[in-house]
Amino acid sequence: MALIGILRNKMGKIVVGAIMVTMVAFIGTDLIGNSTLLGGGDNPDIGEIAGTSISNTQFQNKVDELSYNFAINTGRNPLQQETDQIRNQAWNALILQNAYDKQFDELGIVVTNDELVDMVQGSNISPQIQQFFADPQTGFFQKENVTAFLSTLQQAPPQQRNSWIAFEQSLVPSRKLEKYSNLFTKTNYVTKYEAKDEYISQNATASVSYMFVPFLNVSDSSVSVSDSELQDYLDSNESEFQREETRNMEYVIFDIIPSGADSAVVAGEVADFKEALAQATNDSSYVSINSDDPYPFITYGVDNLPASLQGQEVGFVTEPQIVNGAYEFYKLSRMDEPAPDSILYRVAKMKKEFFVSDETINEIYRQADLFAASAGNLEEFRKLAAEQELNIRTANRIGKNAQRVGPIVEARSLVLWLYNDASTGAVSDVKEVGDRYIVAAMTSEQEKGVANLDEVRNQVERKVRNQKKAESILNTLNGLDASDVESLAIAYGDDAKTGSVDFQMFSNSITGVGYAPEAIGLSFALEEREITKAFDIQDGVIVIQLDAKDIPADLDNYSSFALQVSRQRLGQNAMVADFPLSYFRLFVPRKIDEAVKEFAEIEDMRYKFF
Repeated sequence: MALIGILRNKMGKIVVGAIMVTMVAFIGTDLIGNSTLLGGGDNPDIGEIAGTSISNTQFQNKVDELSYNFAINTGRNPLQQETDQIRNQAWNALILQNAYDKQFDELGIVVTNDELVDMVQGSNISPQIQQFFADPQTGFFQKENVTAFLSTLQQAPPQQRNSWIAFEQSLVPSRKLEKYSNLFTKTNYVTKYEAKDEYISQNATASVSYMFVPFLNVSDSSVSVSDSELQDYLDSNESEFQREETRNMEYVIFDIIPSGADSAVVAGEVADFKEALAQATNDSSYVSINSDDPYPFITYGVDNLPASLQGQEVGFVTEPQIVNGAYEFYKLSRMDEPAPDSILYRVAKMKKEFFVSDETINEIYRQADLFAASAGNLEEFRKLAAEQELNIRTANRIGKNAQRVGPIVEARSLVLWLYNDASTGAVSDVKEVGDRYIVAAMTSEQEKGVANLDEVRNQVERKVRNQKKAESILNTLNGLDASDVESLAIAYGDDAKTGSVDFQMFSNSITGVGYAPEAIGLSFALEEREITKAFDIQDGVIVIQLDAKDIPADLDNYSSFALQVSRQRLGQNAMVADFPLSYFRLFVPRKIDEAVKEFAEIEDMRYKFF
């Protein structure tokens, strides 16, 4: 019956979790919906999923639910980074509920009671059940353990019975998702000709000779481009320059560090501590109480005794030294001689860290606040920073869900300001981020869609220059009379290069040339010794001459290649959700998940609140 006791303890966690969730749902709704403690009745939407608005209350209830599950299963509250992960899990759960469930309903996907019984104690045991009822000694699942547990459930307290029902119901979504996924994976048919194409792509080879003129060999100064040409190119190639919404900013830092007066106070304390440690009769107790080091009483051997203590008598105290931002000094407390030829030394280590006084913190904040109040716009921000010799730092392409800004971690307060309150040229109030105060100025923004020209100027300019270089190279090559790539290169001049190379059909680059999938594809359409006209590729202009090609013989069976094509279509698995009251993540093929989310037209506005 020991196993039954273990399982009851596990179920106890679920019982407490279920009670906590119920309390959150009841108390949380009352506080958020009716009280003025959290802003009265204001309950803004934080997103929309498949036409359903998601209120802040709905989202926060789900976050609280998952947070309590985390606390029950780990015995502690989540840290900040874990809270961020829980918020993402809560959002994924709402996507499952509002986007996937609609798909399930439209397709008639259900899990019957008989099927649920089969998942718990039948022939198709759920993976969750298998893990939950694994023998703690062997790690293996035995169905008898489930049967034994269920036989005692009628005598269990009502809360435990209800909790078991809730746990059983948490198995349903995973089975629905499995059925939904199978509708696609099991009907994903690959024809013989598709499988054969994959086989040929992997095994066909070609040998070619080429003549290549890199764009780099044409001077940029020989090609001029105007802003209007750059904008025309950007307008004609919008799909190539799609961007997510981002913000750019500049900022200055006011580090919260000890003042000279703070350091003097610590130095005085250290002098007192040194004198007291020298007089102490119980060194281990003294440093345990007063030292900032977690392991203040240390045993050393002859070989690793600190240099400042070597050759000293018992009771000697070293001079304080600043090490990694803190004062450290040692006392040789005693010497033990466990063997005639050896001495395991007992050393008391005193460590006192520097601190920043309230007066210093207030003064640093006053300076930062005065700077923010005096800088009314970006121009004044830059001028004032120069006058005060403050280093202006830059952070670009800050996404709305960013947790860090450049090297600054946990910078969410800055991101919230950028997306909720800021506009181009605006200056923030003082933001406390870790051990520093920060004042920022928003310099520009990129809305979702086509990139601003300034954001992609270098890329666009390179594209337009290369287009013009290609036109010039092609005009020259088309005017030359040559029957092979070698003579063509000689006629063109030193800027042309030649080479011979082998590649497979599935390749996308050519050694010595670079990315050139169009050249590779064209090569397999040529006859031996046939030569192409000059054409431009990513990094230059090329002429291809086919020397030989090998197309593999037909196979009787292409099933292995059909399987590869099928897997490529579906892509890798994507996590759909982490479920409350279960310990499993749910997955579907990534392309299915992407399609469901695309049709759900999800609008995520969590960045305005968290």
